Amino acid sequence: MSVSGLSREHRIRARDRAVSAATLGLHHAPAIHYTQGARRWDGIRLHKNARLGEYPTYADCSAFVTWCLWNGLHLGFNATDHVNGANWTAGYTGTLLGHGVKVQHVSNVQRADAVLYGNGFPGEHTALVVGVHGAKPMVISHGSEAGPFYLPMDYRKDIICVRRYI
Repeated sequence: MSVSGLSREHRIRARDRAVSAATLGLHHAPAIHYTQGARRWDGIRLHKNARLGEYPTYADCSAFVTWCLWNGLHLGFNATDHVNGANWTAGYTGTLLGHGVKVQHVSNVQRADAVLYGNGFPGEHTALVVGVHGAKPMVISHGSEAGPFYLPMDYRKDIICVRRYI
């Protein structure tokens, strides 16, 4: 059992879907504008399905990570929102910090975990783990107009924690 309530097989598929969504965003970075306005939730509000090649054209870091997890959990398995606790309609880094489970050690980090950065609650930034390169976890991070970017998890030194939702 997991925080998501999915079986082991379904968790693997949900992680695949979330990482595929993040990768799609990375490949379409010029078309995804950074905003902290209301349009940041368009990816979910407009039901942008990454498996159909659809992605949000506006997002900030938390909306992008939530959209990726929504693709894996909600579109994949109709899971409820235990990412932000807002029925897939809202959230920010602080609500991400308040949900899921904390990953206790970097060696336990898995694809589709969220890395949260900042100097304590409510945090300042989040990114999605998409794999490991060498021994280093890698993330896709959307924190500026130029993003999303593929980066090592520790590209920022102010990691608060890693949280798991799948």
